Amino acid sequence: MSVCLETSRSRDGLKLPLLNRSRSEPGPPTLNVLTSTPPKRCKLDTSSVSLPASPCAESSSIQRSLILKKVKYLEPDGLRQKLENCRPKNYVLLDCRSFTAYNLNHIVGAINVNCTDRYNSKRLQRGRATLADLASTRDSKDILKKMAFKEVVVYDECTNDKDRITNNHPLFLVLSSIVEENKEPVLLLGSGALSPVISSCRPLSLLFTWHAVQSN
Repeated sequence: MSVCLETSRSRDGLKLPLLNRSRSEPGPPTLNVLTSTPPKRCKLDTSSVSLPASPCAESSSIQRSLILKKVKYLEPDGLRQKLENCRPKNYVLLDCRSFTAYNLNHIVGAINVNCTDRYNSKRLQRGRATLADLASTRDSKDILKKMAFKEVVVYDECTNDKDRITNNHPLFLVLSSIVEENKEPVLLLGSGALSPVISSCRPLSLLFTWHAVQSN
């Protein structure tokens, strides 16, 4: 038995297509998977760079400074002398505490302006209410509407230092309203906690009225 080998096919025809390409030819395009990396953000060193202040904050600070410069200060002894003076009064007293605290005790002749609650404070701050609107009685409202006085002496429960009066403090709102009315605001120092004031300044106790609550 004889095996015939087919030798008519040339080995050159067995060249692979990839090997038949010249090295100078460009190869097939390769897909490069690009990973999207977020750009690096420059971190601001706040320890060495001072950020500019907000214009609103600067305006509020300037307003507070201008108002407090116009405020005079009065000690309890000075108030006693004012109240004991027989000459016609050119001032009015404003009690800026709550109506409950005012009913418990207050300086004789003082007008209660209830601006301690948030609602009345917002009304006063936005110009939707006047000091006369916040007065507790009709007579008090009439007195504040006429504004027939030069000085306005104000006091509250615990403010003894002007540095504690912030822009949102009820006293600051009252003082601002007084300045807008072209009157002279006067802050009574030592008015916080009226009982210690009375005990430390005995003659001043005659200037306070006390309302005793009797239980049945």
